[in-house]
Amino acid sequence: MKKLLYIFTFIFLSINIAFAQEELVPLEYNSNLKTHNKLNSEKVGLIHNTFIYLFDTIQLPFLDDFSQNHFPKFNANETDPNVVSETFYRIEIVGNPVPMGTTFMYDSTFVYEYDTVPGFGFDSIILVNKIPNPDQLAEVFNIDAYPVTSQTVKVWPGYEIYDSLWNNNPFGDTINVFDYDIIQDSATIYFVSEIASDTNTYWQDVEVYHNYTYAKNIQTLGVASFDGLDENGYPYDFTSPSAYGVADVLTSKPIDMSGVVLGDSVYMSFLVEPGGFGENPDANDSLILEYWSPLFNQWNTVWRTNGYTSDVFKMNLIKIIDPIYFQNGFQFRFKNYGSLTGSIDVWHLDYVHLDILRSYEDTITKDWAYAEPSPSFIKEFTAMPWTHYEFAPENNMITSHVALTFNSANVTPFVNPCNMQLTYDNNLIETLPYIITTPNIPAKSYFDMNYNIPTTFWFDTVYADTCADFKVVQFINNNTLTASDIPQNDTLTHIQHFSNYYSYDDGTAEAAYGLVSIGAELAYRFTLAPGLSDTIRAIQIHFSPSVNDVSSKLFFLQIWDDFQGEPGNLIYTTDQLVPETYSPQYNVGQNGFFEYVLPEKVLVSGTYYVGWKQASADRLNIGFDYNINNQDKIFYKLSSSWQNTSFEGSLMMRPVFTSGKDYILSQKEIKPWNPEVTIYPNPTNNDLYIASDDITIDNVQVFDLQGKLLISEPFSNPNNYLNVSSLK
Repeated sequence: MKKLLYIFTFIFLSINIAFAQEELVPLEYNSNLKTHNKLNSEKVGLIHNTFIYLFDTIQLPFLDDFSQNHFPKFNANETDPNVVSETFYRIEIVGNPVPMGTTFMYDSTFVYEYDTVPGFGFDSIILVNKIPNPDQLAEVFNIDAYPVTSQTVKVWPGYEIYDSLWNNNPFGDTINVFDYDIIQDSATIYFVSEIASDTNTYWQDVEVYHNYTYAKNIQTLGVASFDGLDENGYPYDFTSPSAYGVADVLTSKPIDMSGVVLGDSVYMSFLVEPGGFGENPDANDSLILEYWSPLFNQWNTVWRTNGYTSDVFKMNLIKIIDPIYFQNGFQFRFKNYGSLTGSIDVWHLDYVHLDILRSYEDTITKDWAYAEPSPSFIKEFTAMPWTHYEFAPENNMITSHVALTFNSANVTPFVNPCNMQLTYDNNLIETLPYIITTPNIPAKSYFDMNYNIPTTFWFDTVYADTCADFKVVQFINNNTLTASDIPQNDTLTHIQHFSNYYSYDDGTAEAAYGLVSIGAELAYRFTLAPGLSDTIRAIQIHFSPSVNDVSSKLFFLQIWDDFQGEPGNLIYTTDQLVPETYSPQYNVGQNGFFEYVLPEKVLVSGTYYVGWKQASADRLNIGFDYNINNQDKIFYKLSSSWQNTSFEGSLMMRPVFTSGKDYILSQKEIKPWNPEVTIYPNPTNNDLYIASDDITIDNVQVFDLQGKLLISEPFSNPNNYLNVSSLK
C-alpha cells in the first residue's frame, strides 16, 4: 500500500507544482553495480555463447562478514586455459545431428503425384496419388535453457514433393514448407572451471550489492544489500511501477556436509537490518533463507522475516537438524521478495556463519573490527586539486582522526600495539602509533580509537606534480579474540586522491535528490583557501535515475559568489543570449560522474557556489550521499529567496579546475595510419583484384565469417589478382 501512496504522491506533486519543493527519493539505478555475464551474443539457441561457471565444493566453517569481496568474477574468455566448450544441436537422429537449416514437421508431409487424362492433354491435370513422406524418430533438444534437456518425438521432412508423371523427371519438384515446426539449430556453451585465485570465492552469484556505506550501525566493514536492482544496477522490471516478486538472490558455493551428523550441533547464524539508508521493506515484503538438499534436488524454505523498521542488526540463529542436508553439495541461499522497480524494499545482511559445535546460546559474534570506512584526511573535502593542496598543505590536513571499531564479543580484549601507516607508490612515508588510553575494549560496544595527527604525517608535495594518490592503512590488534577473529576486518585502507576537482561525497549515492519546479535553482557551496584563485572549466555531476527517465530534460549551469552565507550575485550562467543547455547523463564517466564542460572558464576565489537552473519542472535526480553530512552547503531557490536544504547529506556535484593534468589529457590523439586498399569485385567466384597506391602488399589472408583462416600466402602476383575459386 505504501508504494501506491508513494506513486500517487509523486503524481500529485508533479501536477501541483506550486506546492512542490525539494524531494529525496530511492534510487532506480546503482552505478556501482556492474558485472559482465556473457550471454546470448548470437541468435542461435538462447543459451548460445553462455558461460557456465563450475564451482568447487568448499568445507566448513563458512564465515563471511563481507569486509572483503568473496564474490565470483564472471570475466572468462573463450581462450582461457580453464575454459572448455560444448556444442549442443537441436535435432539429432540416431545420435547424429542433422545438417544446419534442416526443417521438420510434427505432422505428415506428402508426395503429390499428378498426371493428365489420356486424350485431354494439359487441360486435364489431376492428382492421382498422395503418398506420405516417411517419418523418423528424432531426439529434440531444448537449447534455450541450461541444463539442456531432450525428448524423443516423431517427425516428418519439412518439405513436400510435387511430381509430374507425364515428364521424365524422376524426382519431382521439392517445395519447402515455410511454416515448419522445427529447424536445426545449435548453441555452444563454455564451461569455466575454478582456478587457484577462486579459493577466495564463497558465493556463486553477484546480484546483491556489496558495499560499505548503505547500512546503519554496522558492526564490521561491508554488508550485502538486497533490493530491486539486478547485478548491473538496473531494475529487474521496467514495465510496471508495481512490479513485484523475487529480486536479489545470494547463493553459497556447494559445501561438503557429508561427514556431519546431528550430534555435531550445526548452526547457521547471520545478522539482518532492514532499510538502513535505503527504503524500508513493507510488511508484505520479506527476506527468505532456503537450504538445498542434494538428496532430493530441491530448495526448502527454513527461515523468513517480513518487513519491519529498525536501525540495528538483529542476530538470527538456526540449527540444522534434518539429515537431508548432511550431504556433499549442500547449499544455502538468501532471497528477497519486494518491488522490482529500483533500490526499494532494502535488506542488509552481515556475518553469515555456518559451522559445527555451536549452540543455541551462540548468538554473539566474536570479533573486534573496524565499523566504518576511513574518512578523508584533508579538511572538509574527500578530494581536492593537487595544486590547491600544494598552495597551503599545512592548512589542508586534519589534525585528529577517530577510527570507529566494534567489539561484538561478550569479553573485553586487551589492546595490543596498533598503528596507522602512510604510503605513496608502495613506499612507506610515515608510521603513526596508536596511543593506548583504554587497555581493554568494552564488550558488545563501539569503541573510538583517537589519533592526533602530527605535522610529520602529511601528503608530501615532493612526490607528485599534477595529481597524486596516497594510501593510509590502519591496523588493530588484540590478544583475546584471535581464535574467532576475522583478520580481513582488522585492516582499514583509504586512498587519498588528489586530482583537479573538489568533492564532499564518498562516491556512492544512497538516494536521488531534486527540485520540482520550472526555473528552480540548485547551488552548492565551496571555498578556496585565502589568497588562492583559479578557473573552473567544468562541473562533474552524478545523476541517478528514479521513477522517470529525465535524460532529455534541460538545465543551465551556473556559478554564484557568496552573500552572507548563501548564494549572492550570479558570476556565470549558460542561460545567455546564445544559451548552452545540458541534460542528465546516466552511468557514464568515472564512477557514474559526467563532466559538463563550461563554454568558457570562470575565475573564482573565496567562497563560491556551483549548480544549475532547470528548464522544466521535472526532478533531475542528482546522486545524494547520506554518509557525509554537508547539509549547510546545499541551497535551492523556487521563487525569490534561497533556502537551505532540509536533508542531511552531500550532493554528488564536483567543480573541476584547470590543472597540469588537463594538458596531459588534452594532447592530440595519435591515430594509426590506415592506408587505402582497393578490393573488387565483391562478390566474386574467381579472382579478387587487390591494390594500393599507399603501400606495397606483401601478404594476403582470407577469413570466413567465423574467423577461420582460409588463405594465407605471399602476394606476388604482378597483376594484383588473388584467385579464390577454391572457396565457396
